[in-house]
Amino acid sequence: MVAIVLMLLFPLYLTIIGSFKDLEQILNDFFVPTLPLHVENYAKAFVYIAPYYVNTALYAVLSVVLTVGAATVAGYAFSALRFPLRRPLFMLLFIKMFMPGVMLLVPSFVLAVNLGLLNTPFVIALFCMGTSQPFWVFVMKTFVDGQPRELFEAMRMDGASELRIFWHLALPLLRPMVALMSLNVILFIWNDFIWPLVTLTDPGMRTITVGIYKLSSAAGLDYGMMLAGYALAALPLLIAFFVSMRFFVSGLTAGAVKL
Repeated sequence: MVAIVLMLLFPLYLTIIGSFKDLEQILNDFFVPTLPLHVENYAKAFVYIAPYYVNTALYAVLSVVLTVGAATVAGYAFSALRFPLRRPLFMLLFIKMFMPGVMLLVPSFVLAVNLGLLNTPFVIALFCMGTSQPFWVFVMKTFVDGQPRELFEAMRMDGASELRIFWHLALPLLRPMVALMSLNVILFIWNDFIWPLVTLTDPGMRTITVGIYKLSSAAGLDYGMMLAGYALAALPLLIAFFVSMRFFVSGLTAGAVKL
């Protein structure tokens, strides 16, 4: 395990030490830290990618709200309610999980064009919601299925509506899964490249991954600034993970037990 961890962290190590070097230091001493440290690489990279930070954060928040909201409601409905075509609809969602995402790239792009969503935050958030729904509705339904039915029946006998049962009972029970799902959606939005590249042609609407891609062209031979941009792009994800690590682990554990 130590060997595997070291292998996984080695590229990160190279990125961090390389971000403090100039071109000559990178070419001559690529694998070891060197002095002096060129902190200005981070200043130059941050000026370039700062607008993309704001854009990506906006898309991530909007995607989390839409995706988590839809998946939790749908998962509860498929588990706790009985309505016509319930099983066929769930099977359609289940089948969607087995379709490769690249297969839907062209139809999704045509749909986004017809809806007039190009170069808007909703072209990212709505299609993230559509892509994430099958798996997370399945997870939420399975999790609710594992809860004691007596809890829900007791609230129904007391006259509580389904909306009240969902808000005051199901949603608190789903809190670890909601935290896990939120973090996964943020990771998806922050790391997605192909979809923002083809749907956000306005330079002012680009995400951090597309900004980093453009930075690679703009930096030229300034590899230090390029690596500093990579490190800055990864920093928010590391912070988000360490802040929510407890919820992330509890969500994984709960999901594993229920699945």
